[in-house]
Amino acid sequence: MNSKETMKLAAKETGVKEIAQSLGVAPSTLYNQMNDENKVDILQRFVDFSNLCANDVTISWACDQLGGSFTPNLKVDNYQTSASECVASSLKEFSDIIRAIGDAIADGKITLEEAQSIRKEWQDLKSLMESFVLACETGYHDKGE
Repeated sequence: MNSKETMKLAAKETGVKEIAQSLGVAPSTLYNQMNDENKVDILQRFVDFSNLCANDVTISWACDQLGGSFTPNLKVDNYQTSASECVASSLKEFSDIIRAIGDAIADGKITLEEAQSIRKEWQDLKSLMESFVLACETGYHDKGE
């Protein structure tokens, strides 16, 4: 789905007029961004800005503002060379998060540093597993298959 289709779908329930009024812009401005193929819309500008910054700061900020968190996928072309290596990596990451949780609760309280360690291990595990699923969906196979 491209950015214009995404904007149309996102605005469907609330309505373009209400969104435009809340943003302080004319409804025609949003309609033009959603329908004029020659105009770069605000969603695409956000993506372009984020890509030009060459980091995930803006994406992470937007996810946080919307009550979520950003977990980037590993590059599929740089992915593990076999399914067995993927399983081993997944088990290691899972072990790391269990260890971080165990270390944190050992004294009956979790410090900010411990919570940050748990968060890091969780993000690593989510990223690895999402990348594995994506690799499977895009035709990833073991060597020799």
